[in-house]
Amino acid sequence: MKLSNITLSIALLASTILLNSCGINLGLLTDKTRTITNVELNKKNFKVLDRVSGTSSATYVLFIGGMKNKALLDMATNDMLSKANLSGGAKALTNTTLDVHKGGIPLFYQKITVTVSATVIEFTE
Repeated sequence: MKLSNITLSIALLASTILLNSCGINLGLLTDKTRTITNVELNKKNFKVLDRVSGTSSATYVLFIGGMKNKALLDMATNDMLSKANLSGGAKALTNTTLDVHKGGIPLFYQKITVTVSATVIEFTE
Protein backbone atom coordinates (compact mmCIF):
# COMPACT_ATOMS: atom_id res chain seq x y z
CA MET A 1 0.00 0.00 0.00
CA LYS A 2 2.85 2.32 0.83
CA LEU A 3 4.38 1.87 -2.62
CA SER A 4 1.20 2.96 -4.36
CA ASN A 5 1.07 6.18 -2.29
CA ILE A 6 4.67 6.98 -3.26
CA THR A 7 3.94 6.16 -6.90
CA LEU A 8 0.82 8.32 -6.84
CA SER A 9 2.76 11.19 -5.23
CA ILE A 10 5.54 10.99 -7.84
CA ALA A 11 3.02 10.83 -10.68
CA LEU A 12 1.15 13.83 -9.30
CA LEU A 13 4.37 15.82 -8.87
CA ALA A 14 5.59 14.92 -12.37
CA SER A 15 2.28 15.88 -13.99
CA THR A 16 2.23 19.16 -12.07
CA ILE A 17 5.70 20.05 -13.32
CA LEU A 18 5.06 18.97 -16.92
CA LEU A 19 1.65 20.61 -17.26
CA ASN A 20 2.59 23.84 -15.51
CA SER A 21 2.76 26.87 -17.75
CA CYS A 22 5.82 28.82 -16.80
CA GLY A 23 6.10 32.47 -17.71
CA ILE A 24 8.68 35.22 -17.42
CA ASN A 25 7.87 38.92 -17.73
CA LEU A 26 10.41 41.62 -18.51
CA GLY A 27 9.58 45.33 -18.57
CA LEU A 28 12.07 47.90 -19.78
CA LEU A 29 12.00 51.68 -19.93
CA THR A 30 14.85 51.79 -22.41
CA ASP A 31 14.71 53.07 -25.97
CA LYS A 32 15.01 49.82 -27.88
CA THR A 33 12.42 51.02 -30.38
CA ARG A 34 14.91 53.36 -32.07
CA THR A 35 12.54 56.35 -31.90
CA ILE A 36 14.59 59.07 -30.30
CA THR A 37 12.92 62.33 -29.32
CA ASN A 38 14.68 64.93 -27.22
CA VAL A 39 12.09 67.23 -25.72
CA GLU A 40 12.18 69.49 -22.71
CA LEU A 41 8.89 69.29 -20.88
CA ASN A 42 9.60 71.97 -18.29
CA LYS A 43 6.58 74.15 -19.12
CA LYS A 44 2.97 73.32 -19.84
CA ASN A 45 3.07 73.70 -23.60
CA PHE A 46 1.73 70.24 -24.42
CA LYS A 47 -1.27 68.04 -23.80
CA VAL A 48 -1.44 64.28 -23.41
CA LEU A 49 -3.59 62.76 -26.13
CA ASP A 50 -3.49 59.02 -25.73
CA ARG A 51 -1.61 55.92 -24.61
CA VAL A 52 -0.93 53.52 -27.52
CA SER A 53 0.56 50.06 -27.68
CA GLY A 54 1.45 47.43 -30.24
CA THR A 55 2.08 43.72 -29.84
CA SER A 56 3.59 40.84 -31.74
CA SER A 57 4.16 37.24 -30.77
CA ALA A 58 5.91 34.10 -31.95
CA THR A 59 5.53 30.43 -31.07
CA TYR A 60 8.38 27.93 -30.91
CA VAL A 61 8.06 24.13 -30.71
CA LEU A 62 11.32 22.39 -29.81
CA PHE A 63 13.10 25.70 -30.57
CA ILE A 64 11.78 25.66 -34.16
CA GLY A 65 9.49 28.32 -35.58
CA GLY A 66 8.70 31.92 -34.89
CA MET A 67 11.13 34.72 -35.65
CA LYS A 68 14.07 36.54 -34.12
CA ASN A 69 13.57 38.95 -31.20
CA LYS A 70 14.48 41.99 -33.33
CA ALA A 71 11.74 41.10 -35.82
CA LEU A 72 9.22 40.79 -32.97
CA LEU A 73 10.30 44.19 -31.65
CA ASP A 74 10.05 45.78 -35.10
CA MET A 75 6.57 44.34 -35.69
CA ALA A 76 5.32 45.52 -32.28
CA THR A 77 6.80 48.99 -32.86
CA ASN A 78 5.18 49.25 -36.31
CA ASP A 79 1.85 48.16 -34.82
CA MET A 80 2.14 50.87 -32.15
CA LEU A 81 3.12 53.57 -34.66
CA SER A 82 0.17 52.72 -36.90
CA LYS A 83 -2.17 53.28 -33.93
CA ALA A 84 -0.47 56.49 -32.76
CA ASN A 85 -1.85 58.80 -35.51
CA LEU A 86 1.14 61.15 -35.41
CA SER A 87 0.19 63.02 -38.59
CA GLY A 88 -1.29 66.51 -38.39
CA GLY A 89 0.18 68.68 -35.67
CA ALA A 90 3.28 68.65 -33.54
CA LYS A 91 2.92 65.22 -31.91
CA ALA A 92 5.51 62.98 -30.31
CA LEU A 93 5.80 59.69 -28.43
CA THR A 94 7.15 59.77 -24.88
CA ASN A 95 7.56 57.28 -22.03
CA THR A 96 8.19 54.37 -24.38
CA THR A 97 8.16 51.01 -22.62
CA LEU A 98 8.96 47.51 -23.80
CA ASP A 99 7.38 44.44 -22.20
CA VAL A 100 8.44 40.90 -23.06
CA HIS A 101 6.54 37.84 -21.86
CA LYS A 102 7.98 34.35 -22.33
CA GLY A 103 5.70 31.49 -21.48
CA GLY A 104 5.13 27.84 -22.20
CA ILE A 105 6.63 24.51 -21.25
CA PRO A 106 10.43 24.72 -21.04
CA LEU A 107 12.31 22.91 -23.82
CA PHE A 108 9.11 21.85 -25.62
CA TYR A 109 6.86 24.83 -26.29
CA GLN A 110 7.50 28.54 -25.92
CA LYS A 111 5.47 31.62 -26.79
CA ILE A 112 7.12 35.04 -26.75
CA THR A 113 4.94 38.16 -26.76
CA VAL A 114 6.47 41.62 -27.18
CA THR A 115 4.45 44.74 -26.32
CA VAL A 116 5.68 48.27 -27.01
CA SER A 117 3.69 51.17 -25.56
CA ALA A 118 4.09 54.94 -25.40
CA THR A 119 2.25 58.14 -24.52
CA VAL A 120 1.23 60.42 -27.39
CA ILE A 121 1.59 64.14 -26.65
CA GLU A 122 0.82 67.19 -28.79
CA PHE A 123 2.62 70.49 -28.42
CA THR A 124 0.32 73.51 -28.18
CA GLU A 125 2.95 76.24 -28.77
